[in-house]
Amino acid sequence: MSESDDASPDNSATPLPLDSAGTRELSCAEAVTFDSGDTRCRGWWFEGVDDGAVVVMAHGLGGTVAGGLVGYAQALHHAGHSVLVFDYRHFGRSDGEPRQLLGIKRQQQDYTAAIEYARGRAPALPLVLWGTSFSSAHVITLAARRDDVAAVIAMNPMLDGRASSLLKLKDAGPGTFLRMTGVGLADLARGCLGRAPRYLPLAGEPGTLAALSAPDALTGILSFVDDDFDNRIAPRALLALGLYRPVTRARQVHCPVLLQLCLRDSVAPIVPGYRLAEALGSRATLKTYDTGHFEIYEGDWRAAFADDQREFLAQALAQSPAPAPTAHATESPQHTPDETDPPPAR
Repeated sequence: MSESDDASPDNSATPLPLDSAGTRELSCAEAVTFDSGDTRCRGWWFEGVDDGAVVVMAHGLGGTVAGGLVGYAQALHHAGHSVLVFDYRHFGRSDGEPRQLLGIKRQQQDYTAAIEYARGRAPALPLVLWGTSFSSAHVITLAARRDDVAAVIAMNPMLDGRASSLLKLKDAGPGTFLRMTGVGLADLARGCLGRAPRYLPLAGEPGTLAALSAPDALTGILSFVDDDFDNRIAPRALLALGLYRPVTRARQVHCPVLLQLCLRDSVAPIVPGYRLAEALGSRATLKTYDTGHFEIYEGDWRAAFADDQREFLAQALAQSPAPAPTAHATESPQHTPDETDPPPAR
Protein backbone atom coordinates (compact mmCIF):
# COMPACT_ATOMS: atom_id res chain seq x y z
CA MET A 1 0.00 0.00 0.00
CA SER A 2 1.35 3.42 -0.92
CA GLU A 3 1.98 6.14 1.61
CA SER A 4 -1.02 8.12 0.37
CA ASP A 5 -3.27 5.09 0.88
CA ASP A 6 -2.01 4.61 4.44
CA ALA A 7 -2.64 8.27 5.19
CA SER A 8 -6.31 8.20 4.12
CA PRO A 9 -8.04 9.42 7.30
CA ASP A 10 -11.69 8.55 6.70
CA ASN A 11 -14.39 7.57 4.24
CA SER A 12 -15.53 11.11 3.48
CA ALA A 13 -16.99 11.79 0.06
CA THR A 14 -15.46 14.21 -2.41
CA PRO A 15 -17.93 16.73 -3.90
CA LEU A 16 -18.13 16.63 -7.67
CA PRO A 17 -17.14 19.74 -9.64
CA LEU A 18 -19.56 21.69 -11.80
CA ASP A 19 -21.25 19.62 -14.45
CA SER A 20 -21.43 20.48 -18.15
CA ALA A 21 -24.52 22.61 -17.57
CA GLY A 22 -22.70 24.73 -14.98
CA THR A 23 -24.72 23.60 -11.97
CA ARG A 24 -23.27 21.86 -8.95
CA GLU A 25 -24.34 18.25 -8.60
CA LEU A 26 -26.35 17.28 -5.53
CA SER A 27 -24.54 13.98 -5.27
CA CYS A 28 -21.00 13.19 -4.21
CA ALA A 29 -18.39 10.77 -5.49
CA GLU A 30 -15.97 8.97 -3.22
CA ALA A 31 -12.55 8.13 -4.63
CA VAL A 32 -11.74 4.51 -3.75
CA THR A 33 -9.17 1.80 -4.42
CA PHE A 34 -9.26 -1.98 -4.59
CA ASP A 35 -6.72 -4.65 -5.45
CA SER A 36 -6.80 -6.86 -8.52
CA GLY A 37 -4.16 -9.52 -7.98
CA ASP A 38 -1.08 -7.62 -6.87
CA THR A 39 -2.10 -4.35 -8.57
CA ARG A 40 -4.11 -1.49 -7.15
CA CYS A 41 -7.01 -0.16 -9.21
CA ARG A 42 -8.67 3.20 -8.61
CA GLY A 43 -12.16 4.45 -9.20
CA TRP A 44 -15.11 6.41 -7.80
CA TRP A 45 -18.04 5.21 -5.75
CA PHE A 46 -21.46 6.87 -5.97
CA GLU A 47 -23.62 5.83 -3.03
CA GLY A 48 -27.21 5.15 -4.11
CA VAL A 49 -30.41 4.29 -2.32
CA ASP A 50 -31.60 1.03 -0.83
CA ASP A 51 -34.01 0.16 -3.64
CA GLY A 52 -31.60 0.74 -6.53
CA ALA A 53 -28.98 -1.51 -8.09
CA VAL A 54 -25.20 -1.54 -7.87
CA VAL A 55 -23.72 -0.74 -11.28
CA VAL A 56 -20.09 -1.51 -12.15
CA MET A 57 -18.73 0.55 -15.05
CA ALA A 58 -15.45 0.50 -16.99
CA HIS A 59 -14.04 2.25 -20.04
CA GLY A 60 -13.22 0.99 -23.51
CA LEU A 61 -10.04 0.36 -25.49
CA GLY A 62 -7.31 2.63 -24.13
CA GLY A 63 -9.77 4.90 -22.36
CA THR A 64 -10.14 6.11 -18.79
CA VAL A 65 -12.95 7.03 -16.44
CA ALA A 66 -12.18 10.69 -17.15
CA GLY A 67 -12.85 10.09 -20.83
CA GLY A 68 -16.63 10.34 -20.88
CA LEU A 69 -17.84 7.94 -18.17
CA VAL A 70 -18.55 10.33 -15.30
CA GLY A 71 -21.70 11.74 -16.89
CA TYR A 72 -23.16 8.25 -17.28
CA ALA A 73 -22.27 7.37 -13.70
CA GLN A 74 -24.00 10.51 -12.47
CA ALA A 75 -27.08 9.82 -14.57
CA LEU A 76 -27.49 6.33 -13.13
CA HIS A 77 -26.76 7.58 -9.64
CA HIS A 78 -29.47 10.23 -9.97
CA ALA A 79 -31.86 7.38 -10.76
CA GLY A 80 -31.06 5.90 -7.34
CA HIS A 81 -28.36 3.39 -8.22
CA SER A 82 -25.01 2.91 -6.51
CA VAL A 83 -22.22 3.09 -9.08
CA LEU A 84 -18.59 2.01 -9.11
CA VAL A 85 -16.65 3.35 -12.10
CA PHE A 86 -12.98 2.44 -12.36
CA ASP A 87 -9.80 2.42 -14.48
CA TYR A 88 -8.25 -0.91 -15.46
CA ARG A 89 -4.68 -1.57 -14.35
CA HIS A 90 -2.07 0.08 -16.62
CA PHE A 91 -4.53 2.87 -17.46
CA GLY A 92 -5.64 6.17 -15.98
CA ARG A 93 -5.23 6.52 -12.23
CA SER A 94 -4.77 2.80 -11.60
CA ASP A 95 -1.36 1.26 -11.00
CA GLY A 96 0.41 -1.14 -13.30
CA GLU A 97 3.57 -1.07 -15.40
CA PRO A 98 4.18 -0.73 -18.23
CA ARG A 99 1.56 1.89 -18.94
CA GLN A 100 -1.07 1.56 -21.67
CA LEU A 101 -0.81 -2.23 -21.72
CA LEU A 102 -4.09 -3.96 -22.50
CA GLY A 103 -4.61 -7.59 -21.59
CA ILE A 104 -8.00 -9.23 -22.08
CA LYS A 105 -7.67 -11.67 -19.17
CA ARG A 106 -6.17 -8.99 -16.92
CA GLN A 107 -9.03 -6.62 -17.65
CA GLN A 108 -11.56 -9.36 -16.94
CA GLN A 109 -9.78 -9.97 -13.63
CA ASP A 110 -9.91 -6.25 -12.85
CA TYR A 111 -13.61 -6.13 -13.65
CA THR A 112 -14.20 -9.16 -11.42
CA ALA A 113 -12.28 -7.49 -8.58
CA ALA A 114 -14.40 -4.36 -9.08
CA ILE A 115 -17.57 -6.47 -8.86
CA GLU A 116 -16.46 -8.00 -5.59
CA TYR A 117 -15.60 -4.58 -4.17
CA ALA A 118 -18.98 -3.17 -5.22
CA ARG A 119 -20.86 -6.15 -3.83
CA GLY A 120 -19.01 -5.71 -0.58
CA ARG A 121 -20.26 -2.12 -0.41
CA ALA A 122 -23.84 -3.00 -1.40
CA PRO A 123 -24.35 -6.76 -0.90
CA ALA A 124 -28.15 -6.66 -0.97
CA LEU A 125 -28.53 -4.76 -4.25
CA PRO A 126 -28.96 -6.33 -7.72
CA LEU A 127 -25.75 -6.36 -9.73
CA VAL A 128 -25.61 -4.57 -13.10
CA LEU A 129 -22.61 -4.74 -15.44
CA TRP A 130 -22.10 -1.69 -17.68
CA GLY A 131 -19.74 -1.64 -20.64
CA THR A 132 -18.91 0.69 -23.48
CA SER A 133 -17.02 -0.21 -26.66
CA PHE A 134 -14.34 -2.77 -25.70
CA SER A 135 -15.57 -3.14 -22.11
CA SER A 136 -18.91 -4.32 -23.52
CA ALA A 137 -17.06 -7.46 -24.57
CA HIS A 138 -16.02 -8.00 -20.96
CA VAL A 139 -19.48 -7.51 -19.46
CA ILE A 140 -21.05 -10.01 -21.87
CA THR A 141 -18.27 -12.50 -21.15
CA LEU A 142 -18.57 -12.10 -17.39
CA ALA A 143 -22.37 -12.27 -17.47
CA ALA A 144 -22.03 -15.57 -19.33
CA ARG A 145 -19.84 -16.93 -16.52
CA ARG A 146 -21.77 -15.67 -13.51
CA ASP A 147 -25.23 -16.37 -12.15
CA ASP A 148 -25.49 -13.29 -9.93
CA VAL A 149 -25.89 -10.64 -12.66
CA ALA A 150 -29.31 -8.96 -12.74
CA ALA A 151 -28.80 -6.96 -15.96
CA VAL A 152 -26.20 -5.88 -18.51
CA ILE A 153 -25.81 -2.62 -20.43
CA ALA A 154 -23.59 -2.71 -23.55
CA MET A 155 -23.16 0.67 -25.23
CA ASN A 156 -21.57 1.07 -28.72
CA PRO A 157 -20.40 -2.50 -28.09
CA MET A 158 -17.41 -4.37 -29.50
CA LEU A 159 -18.85 -7.88 -29.49
CA ASP A 160 -16.85 -9.73 -32.13
CA GLY A 161 -13.12 -9.16 -32.45
CA ARG A 162 -13.02 -11.01 -35.75
CA ALA A 163 -15.57 -8.65 -37.28
CA SER A 164 -13.69 -5.64 -35.89
CA SER A 165 -10.41 -6.94 -37.31
CA LEU A 166 -11.98 -7.46 -40.73
CA LEU A 167 -13.33 -3.92 -40.63
CA LYS A 168 -9.85 -2.65 -39.76
CA LEU A 169 -8.40 -4.66 -42.65
CA LYS A 170 -10.95 -3.21 -45.05
CA ASP A 171 -10.45 0.40 -43.93
CA ALA A 172 -6.66 0.38 -43.50
CA GLY A 173 -5.81 -1.90 -46.40
CA PRO A 174 -3.79 -5.12 -46.32
CA GLY A 175 -0.41 -3.36 -46.35
CA THR A 176 -1.10 -1.25 -43.28
CA PHE A 177 -2.82 -4.17 -41.57
CA LEU A 178 0.22 -6.41 -42.10
CA ARG A 179 2.54 -3.67 -40.82
CA MET A 180 0.38 -3.39 -37.70
CA THR A 181 0.64 -7.14 -37.20
CA GLY A 182 4.41 -7.01 -37.57
CA VAL A 183 4.69 -4.17 -35.08
CA GLY A 184 2.53 -6.13 -32.64
CA LEU A 185 4.67 -9.24 -32.96
CA ALA A 186 7.84 -7.21 -32.44
CA ASP A 187 6.34 -5.62 -29.34
CA LEU A 188 5.27 -9.03 -28.05
CA ALA A 189 8.87 -10.19 -28.38
CA ARG A 190 9.99 -7.12 -26.44
CA GLY A 191 7.56 -8.04 -23.68
CA CYS A 192 8.86 -11.61 -23.53
CA LEU A 193 12.35 -10.19 -23.07
CA GLY A 194 11.20 -7.84 -20.33
CA ARG A 195 11.69 -4.73 -22.43
CA ALA A 196 9.47 -1.67 -22.50
CA PRO A 197 6.76 -1.47 -25.17
CA ARG A 198 7.36 0.32 -28.43
CA TYR A 199 4.09 2.20 -28.48
CA LEU A 200 1.73 3.03 -31.30
CA PRO A 201 -0.86 5.80 -31.20
CA LEU A 202 -4.18 4.65 -29.85
CA ALA A 203 -5.95 6.98 -32.29
CA GLY A 204 -4.50 8.45 -35.47
CA GLU A 205 -5.39 9.84 -38.85
CA PRO A 206 -6.64 7.46 -41.57
CA GLY A 207 -3.81 5.51 -43.16
CA THR A 208 -1.49 5.84 -40.18
CA LEU A 209 -0.24 3.05 -37.93
CA ALA A 210 -2.69 3.48 -35.07
CA ALA A 211 -5.01 1.14 -33.22
CA LEU A 212 -7.96 3.31 -34.22
CA SER A 213 -7.58 5.08 -37.57
CA ALA A 214 -11.17 5.53 -38.74
CA PRO A 215 -11.88 9.01 -40.13
CA ASP A 216 -13.63 10.12 -36.94
CA ALA A 217 -11.38 8.33 -34.42
CA LEU A 218 -8.78 10.95 -33.54
CA THR A 219 -11.07 13.98 -33.60
CA GLY A 220 -13.80 12.02 -31.87
CA ILE A 221 -11.63 10.87 -28.98
CA LEU A 222 -10.00 14.26 -28.51
CA SER A 223 -13.42 15.88 -28.23
CA PHE A 224 -14.22 14.27 -24.87
CA VAL A 225 -11.01 13.08 -23.19
CA ASP A 226 -9.30 15.04 -20.43
CA ASP A 227 -6.04 16.96 -20.73
CA ASP A 228 -4.01 14.04 -19.37
CA PHE A 229 -5.16 11.58 -22.03
CA ASP A 230 -2.33 9.24 -23.06
CA ASN A 231 -2.76 8.59 -26.78
CA ARG A 232 -0.64 5.42 -26.84
CA ILE A 233 -1.12 1.69 -26.67
CA ALA A 234 1.28 -1.24 -26.48
CA PRO A 235 0.65 -2.91 -29.88
CA ARG A 236 1.17 -6.46 -28.57
CA ALA A 237 -2.35 -6.18 -27.17
CA LEU A 238 -3.85 -5.89 -30.66
CA LEU A 239 -2.75 -9.39 -31.68
CA ALA A 240 -5.39 -11.18 -29.61
CA LEU A 241 -8.36 -8.95 -30.37
CA GLY A 242 -9.49 -10.93 -33.39
CA LEU A 243 -9.94 -14.04 -31.25
CA TYR A 244 -12.15 -12.32 -28.66
CA ARG A 245 -15.75 -13.09 -29.64
CA PRO A 246 -18.27 -12.59 -26.80
CA VAL A 247 -21.09 -12.71 -29.37
CA THR A 248 -20.74 -16.49 -29.24
CA ARG A 249 -21.57 -16.58 -25.50
CA ALA A 250 -25.24 -15.61 -25.81
CA ARG A 251 -26.56 -19.00 -24.68
CA GLN A 252 -24.80 -18.61 -21.33
CA VAL A 253 -26.24 -15.13 -20.61
CA HIS A 254 -29.51 -15.46 -18.67
CA CYS A 255 -30.19 -11.88 -17.57
CA PRO A 256 -31.76 -8.94 -19.46
CA VAL A 257 -29.30 -7.16 -21.76
CA LEU A 258 -29.57 -3.65 -23.22
CA LEU A 259 -27.71 -3.33 -26.53
CA GLN A 260 -27.24 0.27 -27.70
CA LEU A 261 -25.94 0.29 -31.28
CA CYS A 262 -24.59 3.31 -33.15
CA LEU A 263 -25.74 3.05 -36.77
CA ARG A 264 -22.73 5.04 -38.01
CA ASP A 265 -20.18 3.22 -35.86
CA SER A 266 -16.78 3.26 -37.59
CA VAL A 267 -15.00 1.07 -35.03
CA ALA A 268 -17.35 -1.60 -33.65
CA PRO A 269 -19.43 -3.30 -36.39
CA ILE A 270 -23.11 -3.37 -35.49
CA VAL A 271 -23.97 -6.69 -37.20
CA PRO A 272 -22.68 -8.69 -34.19
CA GLY A 273 -25.03 -6.62 -32.04
CA TYR A 274 -28.01 -7.72 -34.11
CA ARG A 275 -26.77 -11.32 -33.96
CA LEU A 276 -26.41 -11.20 -30.20
CA ALA A 277 -29.87 -9.69 -29.81
CA GLU A 278 -31.36 -12.44 -31.96
CA ALA A 279 -29.57 -15.13 -29.96
CA LEU A 280 -30.65 -13.62 -26.64
CA GLY A 281 -34.26 -13.45 -27.75
CA SER A 282 -36.60 -12.01 -25.14
CA ARG A 283 -33.64 -11.25 -22.85
CA ALA A 284 -32.42 -8.53 -25.25
CA THR A 285 -33.54 -4.93 -25.51
CA LEU A 286 -32.12 -3.51 -28.75
CA LYS A 287 -31.84 0.25 -29.29
CA THR A 288 -30.30 1.92 -32.35
CA TYR A 289 -29.14 5.52 -32.74
CA ASP A 290 -28.20 7.51 -35.83
CA THR A 291 -24.79 8.52 -34.54
CA GLY A 292 -21.15 7.45 -34.51
CA HIS A 293 -18.97 5.60 -32.04
CA PHE A 294 -17.41 8.67 -30.43
CA GLU A 295 -20.32 11.12 -30.27
CA ILE A 296 -22.15 9.58 -27.35
CA TYR A 297 -20.01 10.65 -24.40
CA GLU A 298 -21.36 14.18 -24.07
CA GLY A 299 -24.24 16.42 -25.03
CA ASP A 300 -27.62 15.33 -26.38
CA TRP A 301 -26.50 11.83 -27.37
CA ARG A 302 -25.24 11.11 -23.88
CA ALA A 303 -28.57 12.26 -22.49
CA ALA A 304 -30.47 10.02 -24.92
CA PHE A 305 -28.35 6.95 -24.14
CA ALA A 306 -28.54 7.58 -20.39
CA ASP A 307 -32.34 8.01 -20.50
CA ASP A 308 -32.70 4.65 -22.23
CA GLN A 309 -30.36 3.03 -19.69
CA ARG A 310 -32.41 4.31 -16.78
CA GLU A 311 -35.66 3.15 -18.38
CA PHE A 312 -34.18 -0.27 -19.15
CA LEU A 313 -32.99 -0.78 -15.58
CA ALA A 314 -36.33 0.29 -14.14
CA GLN A 315 -38.08 -2.37 -16.21
CA ALA A 316 -35.45 -5.10 -15.96
CA LEU A 317 -35.05 -4.85 -12.21
CA ALA A 318 -38.80 -4.75 -11.63
CA GLN A 319 -39.20 -8.00 -13.56
CA SER A 320 -36.05 -9.69 -12.27
CA PRO A 321 -35.39 -9.77 -8.51
CA ALA A 322 -31.83 -9.49 -7.30
CA PRO A 323 -29.98 -12.81 -7.58
CA ALA A 324 -28.56 -14.09 -4.33
CA PRO A 325 -24.77 -13.88 -4.02
CA THR A 326 -23.04 -17.04 -5.22
CA ALA A 327 -19.61 -18.57 -5.01
CA HIS A 328 -18.44 -15.76 -7.25
CA ALA A 329 -19.08 -13.24 -4.50
CA THR A 330 -16.64 -12.91 -1.63
CA GLU A 331 -16.78 -11.42 1.81
CA SER A 332 -16.84 -7.67 1.95
CA PRO A 333 -13.38 -6.33 1.07
CA GLN A 334 -11.72 -3.77 3.25
CA HIS A 335 -13.01 -0.35 2.26
CA THR A 336 -10.10 1.77 1.05
CA PRO A 337 -10.85 5.42 0.35
CA ASP A 338 -8.64 7.39 -2.00
CA GLU A 339 -8.14 11.12 -1.68
CA THR A 340 -7.80 12.04 -5.35
CA ASP A 341 -10.40 14.48 -6.69
CA PRO A 342 -12.82 12.93 -9.18
CA PRO A 343 -12.66 13.90 -12.84
CA PRO A 344 -15.02 16.60 -14.11
CA ALA A 345 -18.28 15.67 -15.77
CA ARG A 346 -18.29 16.83 -19.37
